[in-house]
Amino acid sequence: MKVCPACRIDYGGGEVFCPVDATRLITTSQMSASPLDPNDPLIGNVLAGRYQVKNRIGEGGMGLVYEGLHRDIDKRVAIKVLRDDLSRRPEVVARFRQEAKSASRIGHENIVDIFDFGETRHGASYFVMEFLEGEDLGNVLGKKATIEAERACDIVLQCCRALSATHAKGIVHRDIKPENIFLTRRDGIDDFVKIVDFGIAKMSDIETDGAPGRKLTKTGMIFGTPEYMSPEQAGGRELDHRVDVYALGIILYECLAGRVPFEGDTFMGILTQHLTAEAPAIDKVNPQAKVTEELELVIRKALAKSPDDRYQDTEELAEAIVCALDGRVSRATRRTPPSVLGAPLTSELDAVPRRKTSPWVWVAAVMGAAGFLVWSALGSLSGSGSGAEASAVPLEPPQEPVAEVSDAVEEAPPIPEAEPEPMWVNVHVASDPAGARVSYDGGAEACASTPCTLEVTRGATLVLHAKLGKRRGRTAITPSPEETVLIELHTPKRPTPKPRSAEVPKRKRQAPARSSDLKVPEWAQ
Repeated sequence: MKVCPACRIDYGGGEVFCPVDATRLITTSQMSASPLDPNDPLIGNVLAGRYQVKNRIGEGGMGLVYEGLHRDIDKRVAIKVLRDDLSRRPEVVARFRQEAKSASRIGHENIVDIFDFGETRHGASYFVMEFLEGEDLGNVLGKKATIEAERACDIVLQCCRALSATHAKGIVHRDIKPENIFLTRRDGIDDFVKIVDFGIAKMSDIETDGAPGRKLTKTGMIFGTPEYMSPEQAGGRELDHRVDVYALGIILYECLAGRVPFEGDTFMGILTQHLTAEAPAIDKVNPQAKVTEELELVIRKALAKSPDDRYQDTEELAEAIVCALDGRVSRATRRTPPSVLGAPLTSELDAVPRRKTSPWVWVAAVMGAAGFLVWSALGSLSGSGSGAEASAVPLEPPQEPVAEVSDAVEEAPPIPEAEPEPMWVNVHVASDPAGARVSYDGGAEACASTPCTLEVTRGATLVLHAKLGKRRGRTAITPSPEETVLIELHTPKRPTPKPRSAEVPKRKRQAPARSSDLKVPEWAQ
């Protein structure tokens, strides 16, 4: 959830700029908390006869958070109350209730525990959850910019375990980001993760009351925070639990690089990069980053544009991280197509040194082979009994270094044959806006909806046309390596009609020819 530092309005729908004053939004942890109102009418009240409201401790995008006390068992609790203005909007109340229902049904130690729900005397919805002491990961990164790879991996591993339980219940969080990863201390363990804020979670079996079959979210609706959105979220397409895998990859990248891979000044600018751009090299963003090659491959696979190329669940991601910390590559990472992993996320990696063979070994090998052939030939000639032929070529004893040379020949590695360059190459096509139909220059359909991937002839010049409603776009490419293109769509301008004064006056119709101008036929002369 974000807040406008100018007008102090909270937003929870993924906005980047305030619609009121165009100020860039920031997270609540990035700005100093406003003075809490000591005359808050809710403070001192008892909700449901057992939760006494003590004081206000924070603000969220949808409501206010209070510290409370469960009077029956003398336990500290946190109470999140929906804002009065939002309590009058049924769709917001439904989403607020969904947050409570989503988190409460998971029952995992790394998920915030929500155990009660109700309404205040004034009709504002609220839910009661466990009281957490600590700070969120967004606040940690705001102060330190980066954290060590081992610490970042430990945090993400806990998130993987929590989200595995979440996905097993048919729930997709859809808004995993540092601000929703709360770090507390438990049983002497620092950085104990609690995932919070299931406000836009997608539940496979939750429907709005009174409207059978009508889901709270629909295909084509975009929810989430743009910096952590998967390409399918950015395109408003159907999504599943693999969007959370993508978000964890973004967070792991941010912890090591000190910033998210895709930044922009506009909402659509960031989403377009998720659809088409590759993440910049970590060492270019942060030259001091200490990242192993194995961990870089994990991040690259987690950030794959296609969900099918990512880790298929958070358990696979967790296994890959554990292997990377041990200097190994997991089976899921090895199965990734090379076109997905591409270049590592550092611009230069130390290549494995190849064993070089001294040129003198090759010279000795050639000379030794030649001497061996001559010696064999002379031996066969001497055995035939022909003295003349034997005297034609002087006999020389074999040289001593031959034995040593033969060893060198055995050690010389075979020269690898160069693999032929593939005839086909993949071209990833995206459009702004997404969802356009793409065709080749001759009119044949290339793909029905962008973004999509085309398999084309390497080095051949192609002209691609994109169409979405009345909008049109065109680009020409000559792909040699795999590449990504973005076609911008524009509505064609109508020709401006010329004013009447500029029109060319029409010619007068000529009068029909007179009879004297007609040619008289010969027979009538």
